[in-house]
Amino acid sequence: MRFTLNSFLFLASVTLALPLEETPTTTDHIPTVKEAAVQARKLLKSESIATLSTIFPENDPHGLAGQPIGLMDYYADCSTTGNPTLLAMGIATSFKNAKDGASISLSIRSHASSWSQASQPRLSLIGRLSEKVPRGSEEADRLKACFTSVHKDAKIWAPGNRIHESDWVTFEVETVYWIGGFGNVAYIGYIPVEMWESVTLEEIEELERKEDPLKGVGLKVQSGLSSLRGLFKKD
Repeated sequence: MRFTLNSFLFLASVTLALPLEETPTTTDHIPTVKEAAVQARKLLKSESIATLSTIFPENDPHGLAGQPIGLMDYYADCSTTGNPTLLAMGIATSFKNAKDGASISLSIRSHASSWSQASQPRLSLIGRLSEKVPRGSEEADRLKACFTSVHKDAKIWAPGNRIHESDWVTFEVETVYWIGGFGNVAYIGYIPVEMWESVTLEEIEELERKEDPLKGVGLKVQSGLSSLRGLFKKD
């Protein structure tokens, strides 16, 4: 009996862990620009690593003036308006290039497992960096708490560290370009920045519930299996 129960529990856990089969689909409803704005803000909230792209300035000592470079960087969604928080390192090429209001972009993509990564949403934010947030201010403390809750290792090089000069900055979004997935089922195009900024946390959470109706089912199944295991132990 114990072997049978363990076998059942093992098969149940494996079945729950298997991803649902995904195939290309067609739909009569392409998301509206407003719906795409909520989807894009949801992606910003759910991810935390992006590619920060900048242009080498005219005075670049290596002769790379005007050339682009894209490098991985951490970010955190710490605002209510969709302006990501970055930890600007004085030693980093991206932040050297982004000085004096230079235009930059932040590219974000979904890292969810899928039969095709081309079907997954991605986002490009174009804008500029804010002035450095004053060290020791309430806003700096708030950003540190928010950022390091997502990137715990960043505590080591947060402003005031003994390794590298760093400061909190905001990526001030000016342009939003969204690719929601394949064009037959997703919105592809620009999202007005005013619409991007106006998306609320409630709208994002509502979308999360709609896209993941099984959220929480895993915990309920686990609880049920635990109860079942307890019944068998009594025999």
